[in-house]
Amino acid sequence: MIEYKIIHDLAAAESWWNALSPNANIYDLWDFRYCFYCSDPQPLYFLLASDDGRPVALLPLQYNEALKCLEFFAENFMENNRAFITPGYEHLGPGLYNYAFGLAIKIFDLDGTDDFTRGLPLEDYIYYLNLDGISNFDDYLRRAFLDGHKRANFKRLFSVLDRDHKIKTVYNDFSDLPLIMDLNVKKFGEESYLRTAIERQPFYDLLKLPLDWHSITIEVDGVKLAGSLSVLYQGTYFYLIVGSDISDVADTFKYLTKANLELAIRLKAKVFNCSLGDCHWKEHWHLSKEPQYKFIRTSL
Repeated sequence: MIEYKIIHDLAAAESWWNALSPNANIYDLWDFRYCFYCSDPQPLYFLLASDDGRPVALLPLQYNEALKCLEFFAENFMENNRAFITPGYEHLGPGLYNYAFGLAIKIFDLDGTDDFTRGLPLEDYIYYLNLDGISNFDDYLRRAFLDGHKRANFKRLFSVLDRDHKIKTVYNDFSDLPLIMDLNVKKFGEESYLRTAIERQPFYDLLKLPLDWHSITIEVDGVKLAGSLSVLYQGTYFYLIVGSDISDVADTFKYLTKANLELAIRLKAKVFNCSLGDCHWKEHWHLSKEPQYKFIRTSL
């Protein structure tokens, strides 16, 4: 018999998350999510399903007090959200999302892991590059740009930058993190997720976690004009924070992305993950797309 219980206690929520999460990607990790939760804590509404006392599924939600609705745990900045369901219990999915919480629900960035979530409205796409068979930047170019003329033009951008400017690539100087955040705001403006101290604090906390972090800063003619923070986890290189000031040197951001792609290849990553949304650049790089869905229920 399936029984449901709502977990409000943080310690219990952590315990059940760690018991049922597959830890398949960086967003599945409790410690990763917890950095964002601590920056903006909200009341927990973790829905736990048990079969004759054995926990088999978890839908980890929190109540957003400002928006007056339930959302996924530590929703800010997250992707690849999903209920954690033990194999053999996939049929519980619709019941978890449609549980009678008595509250409005707005869940975004959901993976299409089953027929139910794949039937939800499309929200956006995660952009990524499968690195199988790619051993250098030229391999990527041949795969991404089938038109030889377009491929040559794209490649020429980087040689022109190297010819006309003094370019220095700085690796793993994490003291550049505040600058990288500033450059993110410079590039994306109102769309940036790093405009406030509350939004920035989780990334300082993340760097304290024992994960495989990587930062890159691009210095052009003695000035740091672009930067990024990334993490390698279970074969996926997550290109997390990116930013640039292209007011003087237009293709600096492209140079940054090339440097990260080449680093991912050197690290023998299997996937180069460029996160959610095109952000006015990812389609141009001819990346593959993985859909993300949304579940919205305004009626109580």
